[in-house]
Amino acid sequence: MSIVKFRAGKVSYDAATKTATPLPIQGQIVLKHSLEDESFFSFEWSPKDNVVNIEKDEFLIIPGDASWSHVEECKTGRVFALEFLSSGARHLFWLQEVNDNDDDPSELSKKDMEIYEKLSKLFEFTEEDDEEEEEEDEEQPQPGSASEDKQADTVTQS
Repeated sequence: MSIVKFRAGKVSYDAATKTATPLPIQGQIVLKHSLEDESFFSFEWSPKDNVVNIEKDEFLIIPGDASWSHVEECKTGRVFALEFLSSGARHLFWLQEVNDNDDDPSELSKKDMEIYEKLSKLFEFTEEDDEEEEEEDEEQPQPGSASEDKQADTVTQS
């Protein structure tokens, strides 16, 4: 089941000219819990219609490794960047819902802000995530630990 779903297209970025060009394909982004681990997320962009030669993009989001940020330099639309800290990879998307402000196409709508806030919060690594990992580690006996030695004694005494 999806956590967030919204219409968005992809953006091509030319580093030499520093030009971002929205691709003319309508699409959608779906964020859901990963099947691999409930604390991870699956981020998927797919074309709205079955467009020939356009494949969907799928990314595994590990909280603390990814960010979702508004590209404020873009004044002709609402562009967001999905960035990965571990690899430095950056993927750009333009929001396709109609903006209510005809005078400023780069102004974020209320819905845009809700999406931004939700993704930013989900992508953050929190102390709670760290505590869950520590609890899982505590349940597993560490090599050479007293609890492992007790388990070994129990097995050898049989």
